[in-house]
Order: sequence, then C-alpha cells, then structure tokens
Amino acid sequence: METKVKDTGKTKDAIKQLQADMRALQAALAASREAPAPAAAPEPAPKREKGDAAVSYSVSYRTPGVGEMKIKNVTESVTAAQIARVTDERVAAIGDAVSSAPKISLLRALLGKEGESAAVLGEIASLTTGSLYHHLRDLMHAGLIDQTARNRYSLTDHGNRVLLVLLALATAP
Repeated sequence: METKVKDTGKTKDAIKQLQADMRALQAALAASREAPAPAAAPEPAPKREKGDAAVSYSVSYRTPGVGEMKIKNVTESVTAAQIARVTDERVAAIGDAVSSAPKISLLRALLGKEGESAAVLGEIASLTTGSLYHHLRDLMHAGLIDQTARNRYSLTDHGNRVLLVLLALATAP
C-alpha cells in the first residue's frame, strides 16, 4: 500500500538547505585538512570545590651544566580526589625507594647530571655490585630513576622532585 503525501514545497526547500549545509561542512573539512592544526589549549586545572583539600608544593633547583646553570621550577597542586586515588602500594614503593642512606646517596649522585655509570654510582655509595643493582632496581620500580643506556642511570623529573622535597624536609628542625 502506497501513501501519497502532498508536497507543499517545504520539503524541497528543506532538502536544498540540507544540501547547502552539507557542502559547507565538506568545504570546512577540506580546509581543516589543509590548514595546520591549532595549538591545543592547555587543560584547565581541575575545578576545586569549596572545602576540597589540596596539597601544593613548589621546587626550584639549579642543575650544574657546562658553562651555565639551568634553573628548573616545578609547582604541583594535587586535589584531595587525586590523593584518594593513589594506591598504598604506590606510596610504599616510593617510601621503600627512599628508605635507606645508600638509596639517597644514589639519588644525590644523580642530581643535576645527565646520567652516571653503575660503576661510579657503586663507588659513590660504597656498595657491592649485588646491593647496588638491588637499590637501582627499587629506584627504577618507584619511577625515580631511568636506565638510559647499558649500566647508565639518570634521575627522572619525578625523582628530582622527590629527592629535593626530602632534602628540604630534612633541613627542618
């Protein structure tokens, strides 16, 4: 059974308008493919509700380089919701990674350097090969250092911040 609908002209006008809109969208799409993509806007800081506790800290340090000192400033702000999502295992891994004087010695030996060999790190921290690699593995597991090449290690940005915050806390009375 076929139903006939009386065309009042509005349907034809709507189709013409849809076709015009489609051509405009196709032209815009083609233009966007030719034009360089605009720089992404930085993500806005997480919205904080009134009374939402936050931890903020700032770390500034100078790294000795050949010819000049590089100054690095890091400011972090963490919401209570972000803190709540951190697992106890993650906190324990970082705590374990900074739980002994030899591990702190290894981190300090890497501060401000592009990298250091395992042999030099072992000498600085007065560690045997076995204990050296045990400590290096803990530091890597916590994300505080990276292995940049065979038997070469460097601090991560996170490792820099953790070490400097610990050193600053240790100066308090």
